[in-house]
Amino acid sequence: MNGADKRPPAGFSLTEHRLDDGTHAAIAAVVPSRLTVTLPLPRHGVFHGFAALGDAPAGARPAGVRLRVGVSDHRIYEGLTELVVTPGDRAWKELRADLSAYAGWKWSLFYRPDTISWSVVLAADALDGVPATILWGAPEILTDTQSAREYVARRQRLR
Repeated sequence: MNGADKRPPAGFSLTEHRLDDGTHAAIAAVVPSRLTVTLPLPRHGVFHGFAALGDAPAGARPAGVRLRVGVSDHRIYEGLTELVVTPGDRAWKELRADLSAYAGWKWSLFYRPDTISWSVVLAADALDGVPATILWGAPEILTDTQSAREYVARRQRLR
């Protein structure tokens, strides 16, 4: 989370959370919130993670949350996937988003995704305007071995 843009700034913490179907390291976030991480993306990249509701704030009734994963280049935002987590969900829900359009060689003189640091945006919106806590479980960006090696080499050239 270091270096990430957090809205609200004090609304995030690292934790480990256990549900019936397993335990994940997680980022606990107040809802509504937005966490933005800016970095170049690997070729064939996929955002992968899990989501679950945390404990409701004291005195509040449990409420649902709409999660969004998207990418921005600081000019436009492109939503990639959405997920609704409701109080009845007692298991981790899986999240996946294809990031492959944001890296690699493209047939264009102007669009060179490998040279851009993209903002990956994790947003949580309160359903019915009721505050909540969401857990972003084990968020990660995955790729294949060859693309990972190319990514490391590209990152070293960009420094």
